Amino acid sequence: MKRKRYITLPENWDELTSDDWQEMLRIRHIVASTDHQWTVEDVRIESARALLKSRGVRQQLNNPQWLKLVADLAQSLTWLWSEEQGMLSLVYRSTENKMPCLTVGPNRHRQLLRGPESHGYDLTFGEFRQALQHLKAYENPAGDSEADRIGYRTTALCALAGLLYRPEADEDQRHRGLLRQPYDWDSLDDKIGRGRLMKPWQLWGIYAWFAYFCEALTTETFIIEGEEVCFAPIFEKREGVAKTEGNSGTMAQICHTLAETHVFGTARDVDRTPLLTVMQKLLQDYYTLQKLKKVK
Repeated sequence: MKRKRYITLPENWDELTSDDWQEMLRIRHIVASTDHQWTVEDVRIESARALLKSRGVRQQLNNPQWLKLVADLAQSLTWLWSEEQGMLSLVYRSTENKMPCLTVGPNRHRQLLRGPESHGYDLTFGEFRQALQHLKAYENPAGDSEADRIGYRTTALCALAGLLYRPEADEDQRHRGLLRQPYDWDSLDDKIGRGRLMKPWQLWGIYAWFAYFCEALTTETFIIEGEEVCFAPIFEKREGVAKTEGNSGTMAQICHTLAETHVFGTARDVDRTPLLTVMQKLLQDYYTLQKLKKVK
């Protein structure tokens, strides 16, 4: 008797494999760079084919069952592809980094770059706030002309990607628990240079992850040493102070404020402190302030 074969199809972002995510990014790049008028149905069908292929399901255009499987899966991908006012969007809402490593550069000089750990566990405060500046520059480019703004956005995106993705850690650094070279405040040109080695779809994928991570930092729950921690209260509007929404200027102020208290040391030490450790300190200070207010 022939055994039945079962496959598991993704139903949300967390169930996408690294290969799945990178294939979706390639499809997005094709859609964005061709004159063909793609509909949301077209792109979901193309994505369904790719997801099935990666799970060993061969393309069978003359097989009604295969066609039905593609159609059914495509209809379920509303969480992955959306359409607003005729614009197609590849949606990503997970703090898990689906592109932990990238191989970049020409064949003779290929190099492996490693990105942040999932959920930002290895991001330092300084690395985060510098990356945030590049993110804002990408989303709100300067320039008097459209050409200037496009160039500015491209440079900002390369800087963001080159900052977050760095060569793997050496043996001594691995013994200290590091997976990639520590953030060393190297020059902006070095960061941009690394970013320019990447493919356009890789650059956008890095942006998508970091942009959502910034959003999640102000809204979602993180698991730290087995405990659930939500940093949302830090960013809530209070006493006339607007929600920061990850404002890079606010991050610089936080750095200098913490340096003045010497909790982590100098401003340089604060920047080298893990981001989530800094966030936990800010959350602790927030709750302490709330208790003092109640006592009054």
